[in-house]
Amino acid sequence: MPYNTEEKLKAYLLKNKEKIKKAHKIRAKRWAEKNKEKAGLQKKKWALVNKEKSNLHKKKWADKNKDKRTAWEANRRALKFRATIFLTKEAKKQIVDIYRRAQDKTIETGYQWHVDHIVPLTKGGLHKPTNLQVVPASWNISKRNRNCDVYIEAE
Repeated sequence: MPYNTEEKLKAYLLKNKEKIKKAHKIRAKRWAEKNKEKAGLQKKKWALVNKEKSNLHKKKWADKNKDKRTAWEANRRALKFRATIFLTKEAKKQIVDIYRRAQDKTIETGYQWHVDHIVPLTKGGLHKPTNLQVVPASWNISKRNRNCDVYIEAE
């Protein structure tokens, strides 16, 4: 019994579900890269309509990527003080690594570690890798926004 075209199509779709999904994702990604403005507007529109899903997705991402999230928050704070400069991809990666190191030390030692700006943003310091250091939270809190020497860890 010969198949009609509709049945052939259904059989093909069922057989190649994953392959089709993958191809669709690739096409969607290419479209989004070419149409950044439209894609951004669509994302915002979706996020407004699906607030709960969007917030849940954001929370899951933030929990998975604490180092990236805290680095992003620090950069946002630095923008308020106009304490940012152009950073290369490598410098941005170094900043994320510094925040990851603070997070790892907190887990490793059992007490809180912070990333400190050696020269505070409020005193003209910049948000760049050479102005950041990983320090104990208590030391960082007591330092406040004073300009201090580099923290020297007792080994």
